[in-house]
Amino acid sequence: MSDTPINTSKSTAKSLWQEYRIYRDRVEFDTLFGCMTVPFEHIESVEVSESELKGLLKGDLHLKGFRPALKIDWANFLEHVVLDKDQGHIRRILFTPHDPHEFKRALDEALARYRCKQEGKPVS
Repeated sequence: MSDTPINTSKSTAKSLWQEYRIYRDRVEFDTLFGCMTVPFEHIESVEVSESELKGLLKGDLHLKGFRPALKIDWANFLEHVVLDKDQGHIRRILFTPHDPHEFKRALDEALARYRCKQEGKPVS
């Protein structure tokens, strides 16, 4: 596994002072309870979602495609990233990086490079 992060989300109050890092082959969540790693080969999808509280106020219960989730910071109350995995006891992780859209963009790019490399395609 590579040792230099491609992207590191600033540790802020909205992430409960936790740090989220993207590497060439994985995402790491440096939480208050230790470091959790999700290898790229297990990531199904990544999306940015509005605050669940904001959705509730609009009448959206977020039931479509419902999966139990691990929320590792203030994800219920703020715009956050939803990461779905294809295996494990915890298959959905909700977290709030400093800039959710930028974090998703960086993760999408890293995933695309990783998947091209795995398929033997040239990386652009």
